[in-house]
Amino acid sequence: MKRTKFIALTASMAALAFLAPLALRATQTEFWQIATFGGFLQGSLQGVSVSMNGELMLAPEMQAVFNPNETVALSVAAGHNGNIYIGTGHQGKVFAVNGQFQGKMLFQAQEPEILALAVGPDNNLYVGSSPEGKIYRVTPEGKSSVFYEPKVKYIWALAFDPQGRLYVGAGDRGEILRIDSDGKGGVFFASNQTHIMCLAFDRQGNLLAGSEPNGLVYRITPDGKAFVLYQSNLPEIHALATDAGGRIYAAALGNAGGVPRYFSTPSSRGTLSTPVQHVTVVATDTGFNQEAQMPANRRATPAPNTGASAGMEYPYPRVSSGQGALIQISPDGAAQTLWTSNREGIFGLAARGPDILFSTDDDGRIFDLKPSSTGPELTLLTETRESLPTRLLSDGSSLFVATSNIAKLIRIGGTPGASGVYESPVNDTHFSSKWGRISWRASVPSGSSLAFYTRSGNSARPDKTWTAWTGPYKEPHGSIIRDTPARYIQWKAVFSGADGASPSLGEVEVSYLNQNLPPEIESLTVIDGIERTRMTGTPLVSPGGPSMGAPAPAVTTTIVESGPYEGITAADPPGKSPIQFNWRANDPNHDQLVYNVYLKSEKEQEWHLVKRNLRASSYALAPDALADGEYRVRLTASDSPSNPPGQALTTELVSAPFWVDNTPPAISVLSQDIQGSGAVIRFTADSKGAPIRSAQVSSGQNAWHDIVSDDGIVDSQHEAFTVRLQKLASGEHVISLRVYDTSGNVAIGSAVLEIQ
Repeated sequence: MKRTKFIALTASMAALAFLAPLALRATQTEFWQIATFGGFLQGSLQGVSVSMNGELMLAPEMQAVFNPNETVALSVAAGHNGNIYIGTGHQGKVFAVNGQFQGKMLFQAQEPEILALAVGPDNNLYVGSSPEGKIYRVTPEGKSSVFYEPKVKYIWALAFDPQGRLYVGAGDRGEILRIDSDGKGGVFFASNQTHIMCLAFDRQGNLLAGSEPNGLVYRITPDGKAFVLYQSNLPEIHALATDAGGRIYAAALGNAGGVPRYFSTPSSRGTLSTPVQHVTVVATDTGFNQEAQMPANRRATPAPNTGASAGMEYPYPRVSSGQGALIQISPDGAAQTLWTSNREGIFGLAARGPDILFSTDDDGRIFDLKPSSTGPELTLLTETRESLPTRLLSDGSSLFVATSNIAKLIRIGGTPGASGVYESPVNDTHFSSKWGRISWRASVPSGSSLAFYTRSGNSARPDKTWTAWTGPYKEPHGSIIRDTPARYIQWKAVFSGADGASPSLGEVEVSYLNQNLPPEIESLTVIDGIERTRMTGTPLVSPGGPSMGAPAPAVTTTIVESGPYEGITAADPPGKSPIQFNWRANDPNHDQLVYNVYLKSEKEQEWHLVKRNLRASSYALAPDALADGEYRVRLTASDSPSNPPGQALTTELVSAPFWVDNTPPAISVLSQDIQGSGAVIRFTADSKGAPIRSAQVSSGQNAWHDIVSDDGIVDSQHEAFTVRLQKLASGEHVISLRVYDTSGNVAIGSAVLEIQ
């Protein structure tokens, strides 16, 4: 019955497979194992991180430090005075949060969306509003004035150079504006793009810009000379960052060849590739890139270049952008894709020392990409559980995350939290199963702890019909699972840390044994004694009971317009064949099956074994092996080759009646009337068993021709035939009639004529 399903998720990024059962052989316990980054990423992480080498640990401490009671946070900036500024959407509000995480509304623009913030050398905050917006200068005390009116539809990005000049990434004309400290400025660079989405500076003081719709990364010298460093196959470069080594990182998103949706919400997992492997692993619907369910509150909104008017929703978190990628551009200009996803997008991007941090929209995940001598190492740092972390801000040992739906400012510290919970994905064992043991491989420092719980049920998603969490299980070498046998199972691990130390979990394995299910016999067909043509798609066996073979095809007659035998055609005689038993059967557990065939007549009370332990799906008897009469066949199917004695299951099916008839019909000559050179002969054919199915006539020259009965069809136990002959030569003639019944028996009768 049983197939071993050894589910091992290896560390090779080029061969990720999520919970794919591998059948080895029957009659063995099955195992569900998770042991890699991709496998663990399929579960739910609450205060838990997962590293590239497949280790679960407590995530850095996370705390929501400010909630502005707004829907979306669209921009964030750090002030020189320790303040953090948050720009929100729909009401044009800007909030200031001080070092004690006390926040207040600092400014409200006339325009509804604050897409860009920057703190100037004068310690004032510069606010870019949209659509048809302005650039405001706001003092730390909240006094505001219009600094510049750019006369563009969208202000996507603001950045100051070392000389104190403000650069503006704008849309929908794809321009970069430069404004002096006195508020005077104009177009610094006009691209052939629709939007300039993001700005940053490299260590040489060149301006970096990301565009849409061609996904370009520009490097622009202070005198305005532009050079394209990189072109993505995705339409939008959404964010840029640089590290201390001069490397440039670009976050690309959108549907390749499609219309981008800014600040949109995909749902999938991303993957990592390293310089050593020289590959890019693309997220798919298998492995840890399995598509997540999209919340019902995510709905489409117009793109910014559609000219949305007041009262319409603007392009904020709602819909999947399709794809996302993280690109690294080295100082020598070489570019490589470090991370890519079919459905997940990167929205926040920040450098912290040598590390690059980025946020995605799948459960608000924050990833840490750390360079190493063997290639970048990816860690899922934490899940904010928010629908979209729009912006990241690195400030010393802390990382600040601005989120949307609902807008919050979240602080992620530098030390592990005190506790966390990891819930595995639900495992489908396909049948009701008996649970074995749960075991794991982990390192648990002194003072910390790791406990496991399980639950089971028969619905694909855990609900009230599932068992409650049972546990805790604390024996890593194998604890007996106490859940009720069921089809689905899930486990969770509860982490507790102490003094900054965290348990580290590297592998979890659950054993189970499928319930043995009986074989299924789909059909049983009896072909009794003669080859027959069956109609395509007509079942010979049905759940309500087997039926006999399909009837014989009708005999077709072609009229001969001239010759001695009017109304007679040529045909080959049918032949008798063995009694054939055919069947189709399968086993739900994919066990090997053996079959026994039994037979009994209508006069017998007991079944008699014909053949034992058949592996084939058919069996034949010689046509003369049985006496005349009505019979039934019984077929049993057993999964005994794949199960221990006492645990095998058997299914049987009994056919409808079939008839054995080895007695040929009897032919009689009723009359023979000579009429000049012609004659009329009348025959009868009688069968005590199977009905007559065909007849042929011959003039004695070994030429047989089909003939029909007087009632026009040969199909009963009694048939009459009239043979009309013309223009016979003088002398003796032997006229023979040959008939076949449906069991293949043949009889021949003849009449002798003398023509004068």
